[in-house]
Amino acid sequence: MKTLDLVHQFNDGRTHISRGICRVRCFIGPAGTVVLLTDLGDKNDGQSVTNAIEVIIKSLLDQGYIIPPATFIEHYERNDWASDSFDKITLSPSAKWETLTRGRVLEMIGDEELELADRSATNTRIASQADKLLFRRDPFVGSRYPESNEVTKRRLEIIESMISKASVEALVQSGSGEQELQRLLKTDLSIFGEAYAKPDDEYICFSEFPLADGAIDFVVFTGRSRMDIILIEVKGAEFNLLNANHYKAFNHKIAEAAGQISRRLGIIFRDLSFFRKEAHAIRQRAESGKRLYNSFLGPHSKLGVDPEKDINIRCVVIGGRTQNDLEESTTRQDYEAHTTPPVRVESWDTWLRRLQRT
Repeated sequence: MKTLDLVHQFNDGRTHISRGICRVRCFIGPAGTVVLLTDLGDKNDGQSVTNAIEVIIKSLLDQGYIIPPATFIEHYERNDWASDSFDKITLSPSAKWETLTRGRVLEMIGDEELELADRSATNTRIASQADKLLFRRDPFVGSRYPESNEVTKRRLEIIESMISKASVEALVQSGSGEQELQRLLKTDLSIFGEAYAKPDDEYICFSEFPLADGAIDFVVFTGRSRMDIILIEVKGAEFNLLNANHYKAFNHKIAEAAGQISRRLGIIFRDLSFFRKEAHAIRQRAESGKRLYNSFLGPHSKLGVDPEKDINIRCVVIGGRTQNDLEESTTRQDYEAHTTPPVRVESWDTWLRRLQRT
């Protein structure tokens, strides 16, 4: 028979501040008083039941919720209730765990099958109790940690001047050429940060970026620790990505753009250390507010990268229209696998799918 079912708040054991919650059910059964301590997963904002087991048991006894003697069982719920885990806890004097089967637990609590099947996350009363305790401690629990005013200000500036995904789609659908697409994209370089930056919002974008004996249409600096440099060449949308003949090769404009990137990278790889230092020097000048190659800073304008570490260079060519996703995917993968360094080819149709904006 169940005699108790509530959400219990416990201290962290060090500062004695309430920093954790768990579900507590008490049963009087064939084995006497049995207490089931259920970890609440994401609802628990403190230590796990395992790490706080001694604190939890002591607080239940001290507050009079449980009258000894009692058997305590640690319980973790799984998506499949039949896979739940159970461990009997013995304090002598430190905690010891003994794994129990579901069948054994049922014997101990009096064959309360429905109780073990009852999920805490979907039990409205238990979830409500948990939320009340959490919100009492922190009215903004679960909310994103407030970012700095500087980051928020920059984010709002970017949003205010964003070009829409629809405006790019309109040019693509009309079969616009390279220059017309580039003119629009250059008005809002955040579109490339959105497509390629990792971590999100940590990027610096450039256009007409000098590389070896020429320039790259667009470049993104991003990454953590090691800086990622994404080189992007853009072609028009007035042709199909693959030729219509049985060879199914890329249109010559795509092959030409990929060849340009490969040739220029061949030059800088002869002295990659020099290029790395130059790239970081450009990054630092852009972060300080210098306008270089139409530099555009993301919300987190200072990248968390180490100038002494190697850089990662990635190459992308965007152009043409998709006619057959499956055929093009195979050709793109083969091409990327057999180019050094790898060049990723995207049609305008596949590239637009990357964008989150409307």
